[in-house]
Amino acid sequence: MSDAGPPWDRLKELASRRRDVHARRLGEVTRERDEARRRLDLLVSYRSDYQGRLAQAGSRGIDRAGLQNYRAFLAQLERAIVQQEALLEGAEDNVQKARSLWAGERRRVDSFQALDERHLSGIARNEARREQKMADEWAARASALLAGSAGDADR
Repeated sequence: MSDAGPPWDRLKELASRRRDVHARRLGEVTRERDEARRRLDLLVSYRSDYQGRLAQAGSRGIDRAGLQNYRAFLAQLERAIVQQEALLEGAEDNVQKARSLWAGERRRVDSFQALDERHLSGIARNEARREQKMADEWAARASALLAGSAGDADR
């Protein structure tokens, strides 16, 4: 075997790079999703606060123009919430897609790692066999030498 390593090393390196790219992308889309969720939560909170203001104004008495202004603003908030919910849904889809791509590349890298481990354990097994064979040969030679010198001593 050459020092270049197993033939799949280059493929493993490329898969590792792609996994890292997908991991960075997953981080980006996750941040975008979290920001979309934060904006939606803010809009919903603002709507709730504004509805409370409308209720207070209604209990104190409000003129027709003031009521129309409250209702118009609440309608705008509602449209913004619907738009933000759609953006959040798209962001969730992006996260799922990015997670799937990252997981696929991670599995590919893990497969190459398993090949490496099998390859290295095969090399270790072969080396152990070779060493055992050499030890057996040395033991056989030593035994033969001892047997031969024991026979010389008997003469």
